[in-house]
Amino acid sequence: MLENSNPVQVKGEKNVFCPHYRNCLDHASKNHWEYWACQDCRHSKTAEAVADVLLSPQNADLYHSLSPSLSRKVRQFSM
Repeated sequence: MLENSNPVQVKGEKNVFCPHYRNCLDHASKNHWEYWACQDCRHSKTAEAVADVLLSPQNADLYHSLSPSLSRKVRQFSM
């Protein structure tokens, strides 16, 4: 995680426009945080432009694969 970011493990608001949002999200995910917020971060009110990404059929994944163990469980419940 970057030195300039400071996510905390509490329920609260997140700043999706922060330049460090992705790093904080990764940090929270890796630590299995159910909740996290930007409340103690100096970037909590930063508003930086976010690039829009246009999805086209060439770069969109329309199908998602399931793990074999999950597929077996789904089949068991549908029978």
